[in-house]
Amino acid sequence: MHLKRMLTTAVLFAALMLFALPCAAAGPDGITSEAYLVACADTGQVLIQKNAAEALEPASVTKIMTLGLACEKAQGDWSVQLTVSHDDVHSLYGTDSSHIALQEGEVLTLEQLLYATEISSANDAANVLAEYVGGSIQGGVDAMNAKAAELGLVNTHFANPHGISATDHYTCAADLAVILRWAMQQPGFSTLFSRTEYYPMPATNLQPNERAFWLQDKMRISGNSHCIPTITGSKIGYTNSARYTYACTAEQDGVRLICIVLKSNMVTEKYADVGNLLSYSFSHFRAVTVSGTALPAITVKGGGAAIGTIQGSAPAYTVLLDSALDESAVSCTAPDATYLLGGSLPTVTYTVSGGGVQEDAAVTVPVSLQGLAELLAAHKGDRLAASLAAHKAAAGGRILAWVLGLGCALCLVLLWLRQNRRQRRRAARKPVAKPREIGYDIRNRDTIYKPEGSDVREAPGRADMGRKDWKHL
Repeated sequence: MHLKRMLTTAVLFAALMLFALPCAAAGPDGITSEAYLVACADTGQVLIQKNAAEALEPASVTKIMTLGLACEKAQGDWSVQLTVSHDDVHSLYGTDSSHIALQEGEVLTLEQLLYATEISSANDAANVLAEYVGGSIQGGVDAMNAKAAELGLVNTHFANPHGISATDHYTCAADLAVILRWAMQQPGFSTLFSRTEYYPMPATNLQPNERAFWLQDKMRISGNSHCIPTITGSKIGYTNSARYTYACTAEQDGVRLICIVLKSNMVTEKYADVGNLLSYSFSHFRAVTVSGTALPAITVKGGGAAIGTIQGSAPAYTVLLDSALDESAVSCTAPDATYLLGGSLPTVTYTVSGGGVQEDAAVTVPVSLQGLAELLAAHKGDRLAASLAAHKAAAGGRILAWVLGLGCALCLVLLWLRQNRRQRRRAARKPVAKPREIGYDIRNRDTIYKPEGSDVREAPGRADMGRKDWKHL
């Protein structure tokens, strides 16, 4: 089970790796947005891009991260009830903010807040989701930045969960593509992201009337002049400084794409740019599956020693290639022929040489291992080299401890004997005062002595004698 979980984690991590490479490739003409990126939704392979690493304001596209974290925490259970706090509402005062008029103390389900955030882009609902994720609005923001760091994003920093403009709130097209691919793998997010029908929110403890949310993205509303049928899910954004921002997924003929557009000055320019980018990508790129190949024997090591060898193979992999390229544009780099137990799985790297017609790209994926479970089962209970060394070191340490303990005990005995001998010598050298004779016991015919510092009447053995029974000497 542990091995299975480790393999699954490795595959997920590899699937999230998106490499935008420095070589600029041809793309559609007439794109006016400041930055854009189109990538394969399945692999993260970048197809075309412009200024994809430039840090820009995302506006409400920010909410993709907020929604993804809430879905990740909920794991499909959207029935939990959440209470609107003072900060959820009052932190938005003075801002030109989209909201659904939540009230402090109002109780809603997680599902209601998710759809309010996605469809109505409600900033107050996004605040409640942040509190759900991190315990407070700031805690939720900290979780957003932590997830960005975990995904390896270097041009992203969040200052809030909703996207209101702030000096330290920014991301880039390449990072947003990674965030969206990660979010799409969280339970329920794809359903949330792709909803087109209106969402009714029933009355709450503080709101007696039903609230209903309608899709706002005109590129997904059937019958609208701006509708693009290939788009399967989206999040829109706008602020005065960020201008129009957009993130979407799209699919046609089995090819699934992510499209990110940042800083379109006019909403009509956003519509035109997204349409041109998707049309160009679907018409120029096709899926090509590179056959898997056998790899040299892989040495399995553990505990500082080799356990044995197993077979590995590069998995078959699908890349998107421009129509001007064929399979020869894809190369596969074999992994290191060693696998350390507990470490990262061996990988292969598929590299696409774009030749100026598409982005150069490289994706690293784990190899397929054959016979690992059997090898581990055959060596179950074996004491590995490192374990043996540790056992010897521990045994040596125990012996050393015994020696040191006995040495300390012997020293203590010797010190005691020395001290005792000194005391006896001092006692032998001390002069003994001779008691003074003070009388004679007539009855017992014995001399009475006066001990040093005592009274005659208290002389030892004479306390019960009368004066008539003794005389002075």
